Amino acid sequence: MKSPHPGQVPEVPPTAPARVDDGRALDPLPGDDRWQLVVTAGPPSRRRVMESWLCVADGRIGTRGSLEEDGLGTVPMVLAAGAYGPDQRLVPLSSWVSVDLAGTLEPGRRVLDLRDGTLWREVPVDGGRRALRSARFASLARPGIEVLAVEGPAVTPVTDGGTSGPSTEVVTTPLRLGGGVLELRRTEVRHPADGPCSLHRIAVYRVGTSRRPSRRSAETALEAAWRAGPRALLCEQRRVWRERWEAGDVEITGDGELTRAVRFALFQLVAAAADGGEAAVGPRGLTGPAYAGHVMWDADVFVLPFLAATHTPAARAMLEYRIRRLPPARRAARAAGHEGARFPWESAADGTDVTPSFGVDETGREVPILSGPLEEHITADVAWAAWRLATWTGDWRFLDGPGRPLLVDTARYWASRVRLDGDGRGHIDAVIGPDEYHEDVDDNAFTNNLAAWNLRRAAELVRRTPRRGEGEEPCHWLEVADALVTGYDDETSLYQQFAGFDRLEPVMAASLGRVPFAGDLVLGRSRTARSQLLKQADVLMLHHMVPEAVAPGSLAPNLDHYLPRTCHGSSLSPSIHAAVLARAGRTEDARRMLELATRIDLDDLTGTTASGLHLANSGGIWQAIVHGFAGLGASGPDDAELRLDPHLPADWGELRIRLRWHQRRLALRCTPSSVHVATDRPVVVRVWDRSTLVEPPGRWLP
Repeated sequence: MKSPHPGQVPEVPPTAPARVDDGRALDPLPGDDRWQLVVTAGPPSRRRVMESWLCVADGRIGTRGSLEEDGLGTVPMVLAAGAYGPDQRLVPLSSWVSVDLAGTLEPGRRVLDLRDGTLWREVPVDGGRRALRSARFASLARPGIEVLAVEGPAVTPVTDGGTSGPSTEVVTTPLRLGGGVLELRRTEVRHPADGPCSLHRIAVYRVGTSRRPSRRSAETALEAAWRAGPRALLCEQRRVWRERWEAGDVEITGDGELTRAVRFALFQLVAAAADGGEAAVGPRGLTGPAYAGHVMWDADVFVLPFLAATHTPAARAMLEYRIRRLPPARRAARAAGHEGARFPWESAADGTDVTPSFGVDETGREVPILSGPLEEHITADVAWAAWRLATWTGDWRFLDGPGRPLLVDTARYWASRVRLDGDGRGHIDAVIGPDEYHEDVDDNAFTNNLAAWNLRRAAELVRRTPRRGEGEEPCHWLEVADALVTGYDDETSLYQQFAGFDRLEPVMAASLGRVPFAGDLVLGRSRTARSQLLKQADVLMLHHMVPEAVAPGSLAPNLDHYLPRTCHGSSLSPSIHAAVLARAGRTEDARRMLELATRIDLDDLTGTTASGLHLANSGGIWQAIVHGFAGLGASGPDDAELRLDPHLPADWGELRIRLRWHQRRLALRCTPSSVHVATDRPVVVRVWDRSTLVEPPGRWLP
């Protein structure tokens, strides 16, 4: 197959299945800096950061990039999506990559190849005369199958100098709701007289969240993988990864470093979510234990959009996680005295709110965490995610079917949550917006406007496909949406972030230091709460998520007002600001924000990468490019036009994007003055306010 553009994943030639004991080493793909993250030896204190970078995952099982021999500073860890223990935290599983190696080894040179999800390692031994080599991957073709191959003189030899028979180990781990994780691991070591010794290992993990997984099924999967062998499994891996990149690649020609950083982010998104059953995606995915693997708005708002546009089954599995937890969300609404469903800020196994009640501040004092009871925008975020999936597939069936309660029950919640004053105006009191520096505020602009959007979309859905028992609810929802206070001022074109925000101390971020920084650590929690300093700008997040719902022409003045007040203390902030800056035509500022976002984990800017990569930041990077620089937009499932409004830095060559929209495979090539749209089916594209029907294979516009 001919590469459709430079840097495309090369075709993998068919290979006859090889038995696991054929003794042949695995071969890496040719080197390409745009597709590879290369890590060399560093201080032991940095090894946990590197382990996060070098994680390999298949949407179900994630294995951090620890060294095979473990060693100083190494913390081997395997995590399974949705595998929560009795304490509602992800359970660390036994490591399948640990190997007894002779002597003391350096970490050597390790390469994570983004093209095929394989981690390669090479360590010189015997004064450089020989080398130890290893390769590992989590099979995207057979999720739950893990493969390790090690070759070299340092592998523990078999005493008779021959070939040992394969040995199989079984490990079981119980889970909270009566389920468990079953691991079967088969290993074979060869030590021939005429060559280097080698080790092959294949592991299979099976997860049952509410009942124990079948051992027979696991044994069958292991037997099939063992018969195929590492080389055939690697060929399968390359084929599936190639398909995923063909459906979701991004390239910025002329900037290989930025392209690699963006692809690193997309690689994490692909590896984070399973495409069957339910997908519980935590803020760090499967790359680390931070936030205990709890599901938060990071999944719905930042991760799902990429998957909805590149691999729909994974986005659908993420929403299935929410659908199966509607009963506890309904109970939570009733417990608060409201109707409908109220989703928890942090969710784990059973759908109850597992947000910690207390934390420790910079002085070591215990402080209350109010996100659980007050950060209620998560309920509208879930509805937004369901609408987003339908928007990009162009298919109402999900919303008419299993996804319907995600809009209807959330609308019922907001309709009962809103307080009407004597003048008939609607208010939502006592909340926290995405900017978490200001707690227990009234009429947060983000929350109010997103709740109104939720009410209107639910009314649209119910009026399209009415059902018994819904009666006059849509009329009531629209009345409540219209009554809600928006915070918008016609004279200034500004949205007030929340009631009383304008009366706070007008602290500018630049007066305190170079962004990004944690403003509450610089000013202290108390003064930060009394100031206008922002962790991230709620109003700009509102413009990003529902641009059709804000006042026309309000983006620029709100950028001017809120950006100087934002210290980007959240890893979610830079990418979203890059998106809205690009939409506003401020491409150089947008580029700087995008580059900052790509370095958050690669440079460990927050000092927290050791606990896992920031998955929402990865999703935000994709959104900054697609919705910001390329200007892609579509408002709903019935929208027959894909809108494009590119704003690119002058020194970018082409911005190349692959995605799916309304059952079409699209490849876009954007320049500052034109767009090429390649498609496999006719599509109407609106570029710079001009609509054109594009027939396969595609054409330049305008």
